[in-house]
Amino acid sequence: MDPITLAIIALAVIVVAIIIIVIVRTSQFGIEYEALPHIELPEADGESVAQRIGLATQLRTISDVDESKIDPRPFEAFRDLIRTLYPQLEEKLSRELINRHALLFTWRGKDESLDPVCFMAHQDVVPAVEGEEGDWKHPPFAGELVDGYVWGRGVLDCKGSLICILEAVNNLVKEGFQPERTIYLAFGHDEENSGVFGAKQIAKTLKERGVKLSFLLDEGGTITTGQIKGIAGPVAFVGISEKGHLTLKLKAKVQGGHSSMPPATTAIGALSLAIAALDSNPFPQNLEVAQFVISHLGNEVPFATRMALANTWLFGGMARKQLAASPSTNALTRTTAVPTVIRAGDAENVMPGEAEALLNCRIFPGETVQDVYERVRELVEDDVVLVEPVYGDTIMDDHAWNPTAVADIESPQYNRLADLVMGAFPGVKVAPFMMSGATDARYYNDICQNAFRFTPFFLTKEEVDTVHGVDERLSFVNAGKAVGFYQLLIEEVSSLTADQEAEGREGSIEERIDLSKAEMSAIERMKEPLVVKPLDPTKRKALGLVKEPVDPAATAVDVPEAVEWQESEQYIDDDAPLVVKPLKKKPEA
Repeated sequence: MDPITLAIIALAVIVVAIIIIVIVRTSQFGIEYEALPHIELPEADGESVAQRIGLATQLRTISDVDESKIDPRPFEAFRDLIRTLYPQLEEKLSRELINRHALLFTWRGKDESLDPVCFMAHQDVVPAVEGEEGDWKHPPFAGELVDGYVWGRGVLDCKGSLICILEAVNNLVKEGFQPERTIYLAFGHDEENSGVFGAKQIAKTLKERGVKLSFLLDEGGTITTGQIKGIAGPVAFVGISEKGHLTLKLKAKVQGGHSSMPPATTAIGALSLAIAALDSNPFPQNLEVAQFVISHLGNEVPFATRMALANTWLFGGMARKQLAASPSTNALTRTTAVPTVIRAGDAENVMPGEAEALLNCRIFPGETVQDVYERVRELVEDDVVLVEPVYGDTIMDDHAWNPTAVADIESPQYNRLADLVMGAFPGVKVAPFMMSGATDARYYNDICQNAFRFTPFFLTKEEVDTVHGVDERLSFVNAGKAVGFYQLLIEEVSSLTADQEAEGREGSIEERIDLSKAEMSAIERMKEPLVVKPLDPTKRKALGLVKEPVDPAATAVDVPEAVEWQESEQYIDDDAPLVVKPLKKKPEA
């Protein structure tokens, strides 16, 4: 054969080999769980439960970063309401008041040698604009029952789940149920402001008593649709970890003056340029967590998406672009940094000498608070723009934390939670995921390896969007089902024997399901430092921060109507950093 023919044959063989590899890897991507028998939840009158949620909603339990500014009266009234609504619960369980307003209920189990379980929620809610300006269909603190819903601030986040937990425990007490394991109900009072005075103190108290928890459930993901492109069916997102958190202050400082004679650099202009540079140079993407989460959706994932995620060596660029185009999936691939507050100027003809912005960062596993701080400084700081901590003099405080530990999805505790979801809500897929937001559960890292974040509400995307927004509401159906769900789950996890806890599921995860190497390494990667592309190699070398760069090219229920997914027009190509006019440079040393 002539050389050209040989070359064509060789090329054809390579192409065929690539196609075979792609098809095989795609077919192996995704976990298909066996269908479970339908589980009948204990019946609960959803409207009656919603009425009690409405009563709780009427109490304006609003927290504050400054504990001295918290109005104690709504929290005192909330404790009185619990005592009034659930007298039998108050008789059977012991109640402690920790640090003024946090509540810890203890239901002693029959076997004190077994590690306890804990169910969590928080009493506080975010403020809501009232009256005509607020644009609520029903007043946010009236707790009205209209059109099959209870309306008001906090019914989803998270007085609804708190009342449902109390309802479930109260039902079990009335039935004469006695748990094998001790059960704690932990209700902090300042989760919306970092949980420093509430959940942190409860966790500290339990740790000082030598408590180790077998299982913990806090608020978190829900059952919903439309969160991931191409997934039409309902998915229950169970949080197994959380991103880290850091808020930084960007401060631009120049000589102020009259607006008729502006200098070359203004405070607002310099700050704007810094924000634009951060927006256009996002943190690098890492696909492994997204691969891990989406793999649990099995064949619900469109073939093209499975092909891209199973073969990132070939379609990595396409997968990155697709995931970055949706806010929810973009957050699964990188650290995010977004300006949330800007302050500057108070007169139209006066140039302010200072302008500042708050930059809220949610930190991807593998990176730390220190890593994020250094990267932001490298990108924007000079003699005009400074990057500073918001609280105190250091970046690591009660308002900043690294990504949390990852719960064990091979554990019998997760198994029981996931099985109950799939049994109680037929047709629902269960996906363990990393939460972008923060919960009080992070404070329990030292005393619990199996901390999960899930609320058993079946919500439409529209309902999900009301959290911290307008017209927050919870349906009577969801309220009733959640009580039954919590009731069965409490029975399940509190009755887990020591042998069952030790054994877990039979066999290793590799033996039970066929995962790719990328999927198997996703959780482990969460514990490793993330290698990032240097912005300024010279500066990084001088600081001793040089890292090897990563090549971006390498790496039967009623289902709510599916939400049409649309690609965002704000997709940013990581390989096209913003070219900006430099600000005034610091003098050479």
